Amino acid sequence: MNLKWLTILSDCLILFGLICLGSDWQGSATVTGAFPFHSSAVQLTGGATGARVLLGLPSLLAGLVLMLVSLVWTTFEALQKVPRS
Repeated sequence: MNLKWLTILSDCLILFGLICLGSDWQGSATVTGAFPFHSSAVQLTGGATGARVLLGLPSLLAGLVLMLVSLVWTTFEALQKVPRS
C-alpha cells in the first residue's frame, strides 16, 4: 500500500471514530485557559453509549495504529534517503 493512502486511511478512521464517539457523548466538557499555561485545564466527564460506539472505538484505535505505522514508515524512508559519508 502506498504511504500516502495509508496516511489518508488512518486520518479518515480517526475522524470517523471521533465523530461516532462524539455524537453519542453524554456528559460535560470544560476548558480553562490561563496564562501561564501550566494552570490551564481540560476536563471531560461523561461517557458514550449506543451502537455507534461499537463502530467508533475500534475505528479510532485502528486509525491510531495505522497512523503509528505510517509515521514509522515515513521515518525509515527518510533515513534511507540520507547520504552516508
